[in-house]
Amino acid sequence: MKSRLSGLFRVFTIVLLGVTIWTAYANVFSDDTELRARANDLARKTAGCGDKCKVTGIRGSRGMLETSTEVDIDSLGGYLVTCRRAFIVAGDYACEAKKR
Repeated sequence: MKSRLSGLFRVFTIVLLGVTIWTAYANVFSDDTELRARANDLARKTAGCGDKCKVTGIRGSRGMLETSTEVDIDSLGGYLVTCRRAFIVAGDYACEAKKR
């Protein structure tokens, strides 16, 4: 019984490690160029000026649970765009923007 429980715990630990590594890769280390472009577009749309906006700065941070992008738009101020996945390890990002 003890040997069986130990083996089960070992398999659970390996699966948990694999999910953690995949989550870190998918949310932090993978290429996020498309997501940054979506965040930039959403900030411009929220500001109400679309392609006419003059962006003066973009800063971002990525974590395992969410990605945040701060977009500074000339004469309109800063906008914070926060994107989260539908599920922690998979799914498309849902983004929301608000004025800082």
